[in-house]
Amino acid sequence: MKLKLNIDSKPLEVEIDDVVVGLLAVRLGLPAGADNQDAIARYLSDKGAPWTLDEEHMRRRIMRRLILDIADPALVIRHLMADD
Repeated sequence: MKLKLNIDSKPLEVEIDDVVVGLLAVRLGLPAGADNQDAIARYLSDKGAPWTLDEEHMRRRIMRRLILDIADPALVIRHLMADD
């Protein structure tokens, strides 16, 4: 999924795998099967602030944040079992 984030009024485009987006949606309590793109973009924009250095640094920061947010093994198992 391609997301356009706005961190400190600066645009940043990131691409995130759909499985990762699904795991984050579960973590955030967003409705399953809905278009959660805007809600996830807002969340990552807020968590990515403040803007530091360059775009590549900010993309890495967002990816690290994603890892921390979805690193719950129970969450991963619950999400994968829901697809069966």
